[in-house]
Amino acid sequence: MSFKSKLDSPESSTAISIIANIILLILKFFGGFFAGSHALIADSINSLLDLVANFAVWFGLKVSRKPADADHQYGHGNADVIAASFVAMVILFTGIFIAFSSAAVIIRGERTVPAYFATAVALFTIVLKAVLFYYTRSVGRRCKSAAVSANAQDHKSDVYASSGALFGILASQMGYPALDPVGGLWVSFFILRNAVNLIRDNMHTLMGGAPDKETVEKVTETIKEIGGVKGLMTARMRTLGSKHLVDLEIFVDKNLSVWEAHNIAHRVRDLLLDRYDDITEVMVHVEPYSERMT
Repeated sequence: MSFKSKLDSPESSTAISIIANIILLILKFFGGFFAGSHALIADSINSLLDLVANFAVWFGLKVSRKPADADHQYGHGNADVIAASFVAMVILFTGIFIAFSSAAVIIRGERTVPAYFATAVALFTIVLKAVLFYYTRSVGRRCKSAAVSANAQDHKSDVYASSGALFGILASQMGYPALDPVGGLWVSFFILRNAVNLIRDNMHTLMGGAPDKETVEKVTETIKEIGGVKGLMTARMRTLGSKHLVDLEIFVDKNLSVWEAHNIAHRVRDLLLDRYDDITEVMVHVEPYSERMT
């Protein structure tokens, strides 16, 4: 396996996220403490929560790789989605925390002017998190991992959060310290919206939701390519982690033998499994077809 392919794996992207968040946690906490920035100290709590989320993703990826067993006969794919849901809850909690922290500063009327080191830390965080967002989003899309994609959205939320911190720091240094908490409230709105969207998508998967309409249509069109398939009675798909399960009822000539109808069903199953990497199981039920049905 090449270095690039290792770097593009879900496990590697999660490990890189863990290392980055450890570095940022240290920088934000000590930078905020010595530079006198409440915004950076609050943002360090965000990095601590990010670490918890990263380890949840790591654990979810490990469990999702486990093969099917007697208790989980379709595999453990939804562990990836459960980890993604946990990350979404961390993002939600982060947005609520920033909103309440900002509101508390407004109520208390605190006015602080951080040192310029705080500006450098906030700017470094924004750049690093932006790079991590594009990197993990690419890995999540390529590997179709809900947990890694959620991790990417967490990085995106951190860009918003750190941008709010930078805005507050710069505003304070320019003589407008009252804008610091106002910026925090604005940032919390985007973070909360991001979290709600993630939670909605993950709940759809955990409830056995179907993939997008385009995917379903491509699968049904593929089935029609098989010789001997007279029609399609039903085609149902549900999502398990990053994979799909397909249940079909196809029409075949009523005069075919059981053996011949069985072979057609097998050709349908084999074609779908060969053509679509994200389809992990296909169940085909055969129904007799008659010209009088048209």
